[in-house]
Amino acid sequence: MQIGIVLQSLPQVMGTAGHWSAIGISDEALNSQQPFCLDTMNFSQWLQFVFIPRMQALIDAQQVLPSFVKGQGIEPMASQFYSNEAADQSIIQLIRQLDDLLQN
Repeated sequence: MQIGIVLQSLPQVMGTAGHWSAIGISDEALNSQQPFCLDTMNFSQWLQFVFIPRMQALIDAQQVLPSFVKGQGIEPMASQFYSNEAADQSIIQLIRQLDDLLQN
């Protein structure tokens, strides 16, 4: 599966699991300097308001995408945040696919 397709699938899967917000987030929260904006938002908010838009912008601009060392992507954070429920596991699976695609 291509990165763009996975990114387009995430909002739907997150919404089905109840992890997609119809309400925006403050500029203050977006200006966090912490990894994953941990001090201003939860992991789902970070995916929705930071990661997905930034990755999509890079794809749209045909820029180089970030790469991860195997095992050091964002899947470990997703596994900590989401539960063992099937809907949450679908999110983790998509994120695992992203990590695999972005692995260097």
